[in-house]
Formats: sequence, C-alpha cells, structure tokens
Amino acid sequence: MRIFWQDSMALGVPTLDAEHRQLVSLLDSFCVILRYRNLEAAGRAFREFSQAALAHLANEEQLIAQFAHDGAERHLDVHGRTREVIGRLGAAIFDHRDLAAAERLAGEIISTWIRALLSEDVVLAARLKRAVRAQ
Repeated sequence: MRIFWQDSMALGVPTLDAEHRQLVSLLDSFCVILRYRNLEAAGRAFREFSQAALAHLANEEQLIAQFAHDGAERHLDVHGRTREVIGRLGAAIFDHRDLAAAERLAGEIISTWIRALLSEDVVLAARLKRAVRAQ
C-alpha cells in the first residue's frame, strides 16, 4: 500500500499540515521499503516514522487539551488505537521479523489516519481557526 500527500488533505493549519505532510512522506517511504523485504532498512524507516508519528500525536493532544471540542474523546481514542498499531508494527519488525504482517499493519495505519484526517482532525482544525480569529 502507498500513500501520497494531496492538497485536499490540508486542514489550513500550517503546523498540522506540515506535520501531516511529513508523516505521509515517512509512511510512504516505509511502505516502499517494506516491499523490498529489507528488514534492516524497514527497521530504520519504522523508527523514523514512529518517532514523528508519536510526536505528532502528542502535539495534537496538547492542542486538544487547550482547545477542547466536541468529539475530543473520539479523537483521543483514535490516537490510542494508532499508538497500539504502531506498537504492533514495531513488534512485527523487531520481535517477529515479519514483514508481511508489517505491511498489513502499515495499511491499517494508513486507513485509520486518512479516516481521522477527514473527520477528527477537521474538527480540531476548525476549532483552532476559530480560536485564532477570536484573538
């Protein structure tokens, strides 16, 4: 599975858009490396992606706490599930050396992330834009 940044993914919040763009690039690179069945390279790419993803989730959670909104619990639940899949993905690579499982889990992250971007992140972005306009 592959994922590419599209302008339609932009939320209009520069910091979130930059982080999302970076995550798309890192996740796509990871997916390409998985296809080549190079476990060592996949491990390096996973570390880079997972560090960026976990930092992004933490950044969003700070924004959610600061600008609480309807659906915040659902958004945080998606983050929890994403962290869990990232953990399983790391285990697939480092503990089980199972690149086929890693590919399936990467696909799960892509699907979950796109759904969250189109739902929960849109709500968060709208809340952030309103807060900026109110200042």
